Order: sequence, then C-alpha cells, then structure tokens
Amino acid sequence: MRWLALIWKSLMRSKRRTLLIVGSLVLSVFTVAVLQSLLTTLDAVTNNPNSSNRLVVRHKSGLTQMLPRSYEAYLRQQPEVETVCAIQWFGGYYQDPRNFFANFASDETTLFQTFREEFGISGITEAQIKDYLRDGAGCIVGESLAKKNGWKVGDVVPLTGTIFPISPRLTIRLIFRSPKPSDENVLHFHYKVLEEGVPRMKGLVGSFWARTRRSEDIPRLIERVDRHFANSAYETLTETENAFNLSFVRMLGNIGAIIQGITAAVVVAIVIVTGNTMATAIRERATEIAVFRAMGFSAGRVLVLLLSEGVLLVGAGGLFGVMLAHLAAGGIRGSLGAAMPFFADFAILPHTVFACLAGALAIGMLATFIPAYAATRRPITDGLKAVG
Repeated sequence: MRWLALIWKSLMRSKRRTLLIVGSLVLSVFTVAVLQSLLTTLDAVTNNPNSSNRLVVRHKSGLTQMLPRSYEAYLRQQPEVETVCAIQWFGGYYQDPRNFFANFASDETTLFQTFREEFGISGITEAQIKDYLRDGAGCIVGESLAKKNGWKVGDVVPLTGTIFPISPRLTIRLIFRSPKPSDENVLHFHYKVLEEGVPRMKGLVGSFWARTRRSEDIPRLIERVDRHFANSAYETLTETENAFNLSFVRMLGNIGAIIQGITAAVVVAIVIVTGNTMATAIRERATEIAVFRAMGFSAGRVLVLLLSEGVLLVGAGGLFGVMLAHLAAGGIRGSLGAAMPFFADFAILPHTVFACLAGALAIGMLATFIPAYAATRRPITDGLKAVG
C-alpha cells in the first residue's frame, strides 16, 4: 500500500501534465479501438460463413440492368443448386425519406430456404410461413426493424417507392429473429406486388440468389452459368455472395489501407507523446532518484517504481479509451445500423480490447523504461549536487 501511495503521489506531482497525457491516451486508444472494430465489421461482411454456399447471378452490365425470370429455370436444373430465389431491391421508405432501411421484392416460395440462417428458420413455425404465403400483400420484417418502428404482426406498413412508381401497403405477417442484428434490419414482400404494380417488371428481376449443396461446387457452377448466357441479350455476371458484398465495400475506397494508415499514425503519436512526457518527468526527478539511492534503495527497485508509474498512467488512459469506445459503439449501431445494415453488428470485440490495452501497456513500458534505466544508472553524486 505504501508503494501505491508513493506512485500516486508521484503521478499527482503535476496534475495538469498527468491529466493531459491521460486525456491524449484516452482519445488515441478510443480512435484505434473504433477504427479496428470498423475494419472487423467490414471484414465480417465480406467473409460471412453463412454465405459460403450461396452465389449471386446478375446482369453483366451492372445492378441497374434486369435479367429475365426465365433464367431461373436453367439455374434450378443445375445439379449443384439446392434453391434459387429471385430478388429485386425496392428502395422504398416508411413515412419519412430519412427513415431508410433495406426492403426487397422477393420470391416468397424459396426465400426462407435460400436464407435460412439469416431468418433463423428453426424459430419460425410452418403456420407462420403459410400465413405469409397466403397473403399476397404480406411482408416479413426483422425484429430490430420492427422494434425501431413499433411494428407488430398484423400492422400495415405503407412503403413509398423511390425507384419504382408504386407505394404498396403491406401487412406484416411474420417478424423474424436472426443470429446477427444486421440481418434484422430488412423487409421482404411478395415479388408479385412489384410485377403487378410495375408492368415493365413483368418477367424481369434484378438478381438471382442460388444456394448450392456444397461450397466446393461454386467455382465450376459460376463458370458454367456465365458461359451458358454468354453472347445473349442478357449476359450474366455470377459471383459468390461474399464477393458481391465486397463490391459494395470497395465503393468506400481502399478503406482497409486508410484505417491501417490512420492507426499507425495514432500509435506513432502515442509513442512520441508518452515517451517525451515520461522522459521530462523522470529528468525533473533526478535529485529525488539520487536521494532514494542514497537511502539504500537499489537501482532495480527504483526502476520498478518508475516503470509502475508509467504503466499505471498509460493503463488508465487505455482503459478509459476502451470504455469510451464501448459507449460510442452503441451510438454507432443506433444511428447508422438502419441506413447501412452491417453497422448493426458494430461492436468493440474482446480481441480488440485486449490488443488496445496490451499495446497501451507495451508503449507505457517502452516509453518509461529507456529514460528510467538511464536515470537509475547515473552516479548518485551527480543527482545530489542540486540538493540545497
């Protein structure tokens, strides 16, 4: 306890300096934790294990171009394919244009089997599925989206179209719960609603999502599908679901390199600031260190005392920085999760916390050890010259 009291008294020798260094460490660790968690979140989007046996078939010219629904028959005939679901992004909004969330017109007959992991199919009863299939104006929504808007089964959801000139009134027939929060910020309705409301969409669709029996089947299936429709009026681009998601992430630019660059700059700044602060603090205490040595304290014991001060200082900054990042994660999920669904999974994961704290402590040890070791190796007489 006497050692702790001595360390605390030494840290409070210059309260302003201590608060400034802790504050800078809090902001630095907070920045690193949030950036690395963002990178982890984006990586999960493009490396989703549930997507390993699904592929996306779309028009070769881009997502805005349509494919004939007749292509679905060929896809179903392939021995590797288990199910095929036709899906079209609708892009409507509920009540206010700012109340944006993902909504799709989907083939209701194969939707649940194609995306059974996302819908938590084991928690959905056969009666619920039949209820949705019977209602041509029915829709299904994720639990997170339903809670946000105060919806319950039986409520009517009027969607205002932005891409298509229709505003369907949909009745909620099922609220599903998914293992991942990001998969719950979505609404699906019957594809026939879009075809009947927009005549030009009759027999057309934006993309097909095919589920294969085994992930190993995907490479040869991709090559076969694109070769079959090559040189047709509607050429296809077939890719894995993870590759499809990666194309959206790439729209943000080389986000990985940007994040790692910023992280490296922050770490260098932490090292410089912490090292300079600790070197100045130890230099000012040259006489005090000499007095300790003259009283019988060994150089090793004084070194441990100084290292403890540095580690405690940096550890406190790292701990508060991680705590602040945890608080910010909730705000990020709430504010961005609906507009960009993958942000609903944003969290400061344990390995990120460990890396940030371990890094902060390592920096504290390094920044303190060099000046502390030099100070304890100085002759006692040099330090005592300033006494009196």
